[in-house]
Amino acid sequence: MKTLPLTTSSPYRRVMRTPYSELSAIASVEAHRKNIYRPPYYIHKWWARRTGSVFRGMLLDLLLPPDADVMDAYYRRHDFSDKIILDPFMGGGTTVGEALRLGCKVVGCDLSPVAWFLVTQAMRDVDESALRAAYAQVESEVARPISEMFKTTCSGCGQPALAQYVAWIKQVPCAKCGKLADLNLSQVIMADMATKGAGLVDCPKCGHPWWVSKVKDEVACPKCKHRFAPSDARSRAADYHCEHCGNEEAILNVVSKMAEPPGHRMRCLTVWCETCGKLHQAPTKADRAHYESITSDVNRRWDTMRIPHEEIPAGHNTNQMRRYQYHYWHQMFNPRQLAAYDLLFGAIRKVEDVPSRELLTLLASTSLELNSMFCGAKGLGTGAIRHVFSHHAFIPAKAPLEANVWGIHRSSGGYSTLFKERLLRAREWANAPVERKFTGNKAVKVPIVGEHLGGRPTDDFQELLDDKADMLLANHSSENLDEVPDGSVDFVVTDPPYADNVMYSELADFFYVWLRQALKDDYDNFAREVVDDAREAVHNPGRGRDGDFYSVVLGNVFAEAGRKLKIGGRLAFTFHHSGEEAWDQVEESLILSGFVVERWWPVHAEMTSGVPIQGKKASGGHLDIVFVCARVGEVSTPAEQPSIKEMTDELSQAVKLAAADHRALLKAVGVQNATWDRAREQAAA
Repeated sequence: MKTLPLTTSSPYRRVMRTPYSELSAIASVEAHRKNIYRPPYYIHKWWARRTGSVFRGMLLDLLLPPDADVMDAYYRRHDFSDKIILDPFMGGGTTVGEALRLGCKVVGCDLSPVAWFLVTQAMRDVDESALRAAYAQVESEVARPISEMFKTTCSGCGQPALAQYVAWIKQVPCAKCGKLADLNLSQVIMADMATKGAGLVDCPKCGHPWWVSKVKDEVACPKCKHRFAPSDARSRAADYHCEHCGNEEAILNVVSKMAEPPGHRMRCLTVWCETCGKLHQAPTKADRAHYESITSDVNRRWDTMRIPHEEIPAGHNTNQMRRYQYHYWHQMFNPRQLAAYDLLFGAIRKVEDVPSRELLTLLASTSLELNSMFCGAKGLGTGAIRHVFSHHAFIPAKAPLEANVWGIHRSSGGYSTLFKERLLRAREWANAPVERKFTGNKAVKVPIVGEHLGGRPTDDFQELLDDKADMLLANHSSENLDEVPDGSVDFVVTDPPYADNVMYSELADFFYVWLRQALKDDYDNFAREVVDDAREAVHNPGRGRDGDFYSVVLGNVFAEAGRKLKIGGRLAFTFHHSGEEAWDQVEESLILSGFVVERWWPVHAEMTSGVPIQGKKASGGHLDIVFVCARVGEVSTPAEQPSIKEMTDELSQAVKLAAADHRALLKAVGVQNATWDRAREQAAA
C-alpha cells in the first residue's frame, strides 16, 4: 500500500495543545456583548458572525512557532507583516480585522457587495476630524427637516415635542364584515424590562396608554374605566380577531386575497418633551393629519425619490414576506421613513471627502434595520427597538415600532445616536484595542499596547508585497481568485456558510437595494437590481440549490484557496450545525478539494439565545469546531490531540456545556477520519 509523502520542512505543524478552554471562556463572555467587545465589527449588520477572540486565537495558533504559548501571545502586540492571510468567505470581516490587528497582510473575498462594502469601510483607516466635519455637514442639512416629520404636542404641558417612537398595529379587512381588524396579540405595547411583570399597555376601548405594574392582572383604564387584563391573548398567533363582528380566522386566508401588504393603525407615541421629559400618549387627530400630509408629499414625489423600487425576488427567506403581499423592498417602510431616508442619503451624497461619505453611507444602511415597519418593540428600559433581523428571517411585525430616524435624546435607531454610539465608539476601540482576561472568575480589560486596527486598502496584490497596502478586498465568488497569485498565501482562515442555516444574499438584499441608490454610479458592484447569488455556497431550497450544490461550491472554494497557499500552509475554518447532512457536506467538500483534517479543536460558539441557535437543535448548542487542514501529501498523519473526554472536561471548567456537546466532537472525529480514509485510498490507487 502506498503511503502519503511527508513534508518535514513545514514549520506550521503543531501537536494539539491549543488553549481551547481559555479561548472558550473569553468567547463565552464576548458572545453576550459582541458589539461592546469589538465595536468596529458591528458598525453594520452581518449574520452569524463568530467571536473575534476565537479568530485571534486561531491566527496566533497558526502564526506562532509550535512551542509558543498562545495565550501569553494573545495579550501582546505582534508584527506578522511578512505573512499573508486569505479569507475566501469574508462576510462581516472578523478574519480581516483580527489579521490586521496582528500586523498581517490580508486578502478577503465575498460574493456579497454588502459584505465587501461594509468590511472596506469598517476596517480601513479613517481621518476622524474629516469624518466629524462630514457628519456636521449632514446634520446641518437634515436634522431639522427629519425631526419636523416627528413633531407632536406634549400631552403634559401642551408645548411642542418630538416623537421618539411611534407604535403601530397591523390591520387586515375582516373576511366576514369587511371592517379592519387589528392584529396585535394583546394590549401590551411594551414590556418593562426593569420591572418584572410590568409594562406599557393601552385600552382596547379608548386607546389610552399607561404603565401598569402587572400586565397579567385585570386593570381599569384611567380614562374610560373599561376593565381588562392587558396580557390576555386576543387570538391565536396565526389568526385575527375582529372586534366588530367577533369573527376569527387565519390571517393568511385574508392576506392571500389582497393586492397590497396589510395596512397599519397608529397606536401610541413615546414623546420627548424638553419640559416634561419622556412620556407616552395616544395619537391625536393632528398627529394623524401630520402623517397623512407626509404620505401625500411622498406620493407626489415618488418617481424622483432616492428609494429602492426593486422587486423582492422569490427565495427561502423572502417568501416569508411575499406571502403577506410584500413584493417591493420599499413596502417594508412607511412613507415617513421613506421621506426621511430620501433626505438622509441625499445629504450624505453631497459630502466631498470620499472615505467620510462612504462611512456615513454605511451608517445610514446600518440604521435601516432599526427603521422599518418590520421592527418591533424590545421593551421599556432597553434599546426599545427590536430590529428586523432579530431572527434570520423576514417576519412582518403585527405591532411595529417606528423610531425617529434622526433620533432625539439618544433614542434607539436614530442616525445621530448611531454615529456616536457605533461609529465613534468603533474608532476609539480601533485606535486602542482591548481584550478580556480572566482573573479568577472575573473578566478584566487588558489594553493591547501599541496595537491598531486600520487597514490600507488596495486592489493590486503586488502592493501588499511592496508594503504599500495591507488589505485587498474582492467582491465575487471565491471559486476564482485570479487577483491572488498561486502559492502566495501563508494561511487560509475563514468561517464558511453553514449549509442551510443562513441565506446571506436574500437577507443582505434588504441593505443592498438602499446602498445601490448611493453607490451604483461609483461601483459596478452595485449595478444589478439585486445581488447575483447564483454561486453562493448555501443549501437554499427556495432557489433550487440542494446539499450537493453546497458541497461542490464549498469544495471549489477550498480547492482554489489551496492553490493560493504556499507549500506547508494550512486551511483553518470553523463549523457548526445541527444536522448530520451538513457535516457530511463539509466532509465531502474537503475531500473534493484535496484537504485532510490535520487536527481540530472545540471552542465556545455563542450564547444559546443567539439567533443562529434559537429554534434549532444545535450541534452541542454551544460549540464551534475549528478544523486545521493540510493539503493531501503535505502531512503524513493527523496531529496528536486529547481525547473527547479530556476536551469536554477542560471546556466544562471554562464554560457551562450540555452533555449534547459530545455530538459535535464526535462529528469532528468523523470528518477527520473520512478525509484521511479517502486520502489513503487515493494514495493506494
